[in-house]
Amino acid sequence: MYSEPFDYHEQARNPRMYLLTGLTGAVLYAGLSQGWGLAAILLAGPVLAWILVQLVMNPGAGFRLWEQGISFYDADRERMIDWHDLSAVTLSADGAGGAICILHLADGREERLPATAAFTTDRLAQEFRLRGVPVWRATPEPRGTLATA
Repeated sequence: MYSEPFDYHEQARNPRMYLLTGLTGAVLYAGLSQGWGLAAILLAGPVLAWILVQLVMNPGAGFRLWEQGISFYDADRERMIDWHDLSAVTLSADGAGGAICILHLADGREERLPATAAFTTDRLAQEFRLRGVPVWRATPEPRGTLATA
């Protein structure tokens, strides 16, 4: 059995946010040291406050494929599904190079995984097939023709 976990997660605590914190703090400091006073605070203060709130709250979404099942989480839910409860997975591209996963459970329900920006549908299909889960590909919807007036 393939036992190494496959992990995908996206969260606010990342290098970009810390660099943005430093840059915004530097702009605020430069403005205050140049005598901008209230203008510097009004320009950089709200941005710095938003960044700090994001870092403290650290919203995230992601999933992990384990030996016993798949666990996933996003802003309002956290679940673990056993491999035996999973009948198939539908994968489709999200248009930005990532993938959208829909889990089809044995009892007929569907669960949608958080979209991945880091992995293509081919990569995810490989991981699910390694774990013995049938993979379905979503067919692209037919495009309508534009009516000319």
